[in-house]
This record gives sequence, structure tokens and C-alpha cells, in this order.
Amino acid sequence: MRILFFIPSYLVKVLQVVRLPSSFTIFSVVFALFFGISGVLAEEKELLSKSEVLRLIERIQVAGSKLTFTGTALFETSGAARRMSNISQGKVGAEIKRKIVSMSKRHVVEIYSNNTLEQYFPAKKVVMISKVSRVGFPNIFSGDPSHIVNYYDFFRKIDLDSLILKKQTQAYEIVPKDRLRWKLRLWIDIDSALPIAVEYIDSDGAVIKRESFTSLNIGMSEIDMDSTIASGKTWRKFFVSRYKNEKESVFYDEPVEGFRLVNCFDSKFHRSGKMSSDPEYNQNHCLFSDGVAHVSLVAFYERESNVYFRVGNWTKGCSSFKSGIVSNRSVISYGCVPKETVQVFFNNSVAR
Repeated sequence: MRILFFIPSYLVKVLQVVRLPSSFTIFSVVFALFFGISGVLAEEKELLSKSEVLRLIERIQVAGSKLTFTGTALFETSGAARRMSNISQGKVGAEIKRKIVSMSKRHVVEIYSNNTLEQYFPAKKVVMISKVSRVGFPNIFSGDPSHIVNYYDFFRKIDLDSLILKKQTQAYEIVPKDRLRWKLRLWIDIDSALPIAVEYIDSDGAVIKRESFTSLNIGMSEIDMDSTIASGKTWRKFFVSRYKNEKESVFYDEPVEGFRLVNCFDSKFHRSGKMSSDPEYNQNHCLFSDGVAHVSLVAFYERESNVYFRVGNWTKGCSSFKSGIVSNRSVISYGCVPKETVQVFFNNSVAR
């Protein structure tokens, strides 16, 4: 059997010019060229220095929180339904606000502003108001950039650079330094640094979650806050959570190394999907983050019955859940992290 090698024409000219020793066979040339090219490709995954990572994170944080844009985003999670939303961010008066309109049958309008989330349900004429500490895609990073570099390595992936939505993007791979976090691939607009797409990857290399724009216009100066929300006194308001100020948190400030406490809330658990105007808050909800991954811990003030509380440890897509009883409290830990991570959170959660 004969083995045929293809040598590009430009290499043929090189071989004609360069005098090679007789012992240097064509096989040696091909062998050297193959592994030489492989070496070049391997170098396309370039580890960024700490200073480069800090500058990159800061640019992306500014773009996500300050940039004005409008677009449609697709959210895909393995084992769950795909969903799409229209997202717009811009100035309303002197304040930056973000509006998200779902494109599903369960029509919901969400407005984020000043760490407050207002969720409008037009079919029921109900608005639910919550205090929050994160906005979501395209905001990828939160907190102190110098904290993030302690737990992740950043690689520049030149081979994955591509044109997305007519915008030239740069690709990066964000690799955790331990097994408590997922790996990410990230594409940002080269001009604005706004994230265009992000993938979450498990330990087997499978993409378990993807968030990406399917259309995007950057530079829009204003957004319409009223066109999809009816006004009038017929709307009912429910306050779902408030910042916890009166009592200390029942959780440690850092149950798992690297995941710092972001904020705690008093919040309500609406049983059987029913919303109540009862002013009593029945759970302590705390958000923890390493700047990339986020984990929530929830402790009910009173032990919940099995009717409303599922005990176990399970994973769906990128999200994992652990629930059970700690110090006679019903406790839940959950987040887009490995199953083992929420187990560690649960084990180290309540200050005894």
C-alpha cells in the first residue's frame, strides 16, 4: 500500500531552494512539518498574565453594566427547555436600567435597576419586587477582579476567534484551579468588550449551558420601559425579598474557600405557587460568589414539611441542588456548579 503526502506549493518552492542532505528524506520533511504545525496550533492557547486578566475583567464588567444595547438572547441548558428573551439596557433619566421581556407563553417583563428586580406578570396583573445582587447575562464577572484570578486561569483562544452577528469577537477559556467550579468559554466583541456568547463546560468537556445573543445592536441611547407594561391601580404588588439588616446571617461568610458572601436577604417562600401579601418573611437567603460562579444558601426560619420541601442532592444541566435538615433547619444550597460543590456548601453552611 502506498501512502501519499500532499505538500503545499509554497513548501515545494522552499524545498527546491534549500539544499537538504541526502539522508533527509521526504518522510523526515513531512514529519517535521506536521509536528511543527502542531506546535504552532498548540501555542494558540495562550495563558494570560495576571495584569492582562485584570484589565480584561474590568473592561468586560464596565461593558456589561454601563453599555447601552438591545438584542435577543438565547438561553440553553442541557436537560431543560430552551428560552429566548429580548434584552435592552440604557439610560432612563440619569440611571442605567435593564429590561428583559420573555418570548415564551408565560409572558414576563423584568426590569433591573439599582439592585432591585421588578417582575411584571401581565396576565395576572401582578408585579413581584425583589432585592437582588446580580443581573445575569451578559454580565459574566462580578466582585473584585483580583479575587477571581486566585481561582481561575485565563487563556486566549485565537483559534476560536470568529465573526458573530457581524461583530469580530475574541475568544477566551476560563479554567478553574480546582474541581469546585465549571470551565467557561467566552466570546467578547473586540470593540466594546461586551460578551456575545458564553459556554459552561463540565469535567468531561461537554457544554452543559450556553447563553448567547442571536441579535445585537450596541449603542442604543434609550429604552422604552412602558410599552409592554400596563399601568393602573389594578396591579397587585408583592414584595418577595428585602436586604437583611436586623439580624445576623445564619450562614458563615465563606462556607467554601473562594466563595465570599455577597449579600443576604429576608425572603418569602410562596407555597404551591400561591402568592401572598402576608408581610412575614420566612427564609434567610444568602448569595455567595467567587466572581464567576454563584451559589445560593437558603435556610427556612421554621422547619418545612415534606409537602413543600424535597430532600436530596441532584443536578440538572449546569445547576446542582442539595437540600436537607441542618441544626433543625430546612436548608437548600444551589448554583451553576458541580454537584460536589453544593454538598460542601451544605455541610459547611449553618453557623452552629
